[in-house]
Amino acid sequence: MFKLILPPLREAVEDLVPLFVAEYNAKAGRQVKDIPEAVWDKLKAHHWPGNVRELHNAIERCVLFSDGPIFPGQWLQLPGQFSAVAVQNGQGIWLPLDGSMALDDMDGFIIKAALERADNNLTAAARTLGTTRETLRYRVRKYNLKIAD
Repeated sequence: MFKLILPPLREAVEDLVPLFVAEYNAKAGRQVKDIPEAVWDKLKAHHWPGNVRELHNAIERCVLFSDGPIFPGQWLQLPGQFSAVAVQNGQGIWLPLDGSMALDDMDGFIIKAALERADNNLTAAARTLGTTRETLRYRVRKYNLKIAD
């Protein structure tokens, strides 16, 4: 009989992350190579209660959403490391998927962002969201959103 001692995942993150990045680079045809120090800090600080599967899923998500050689840390979405704040930028909307933001809050945020982008034109915002003007009007009332003039 022999004894095999495996360190906790949080102590092996630096060894596993490059392997997982290489795996998903190959599967998805990506070229992610550089992991910024801030991302490493987040990876090392997390306790990985979901163990290897959680780490694997986080790395997969980041590599798949990457659009260059730099590992996109904003897609890590680790519990406790992000606030329940959605972020809108010129490219799109980031919503936390860690359970810190309720579905209705996400829905309201998306509708508000679409209205802002459409200069509060209900018909244009509805078209962007792939819904009807009536449905959008109902949801604007439901979430008590204000349409600026």
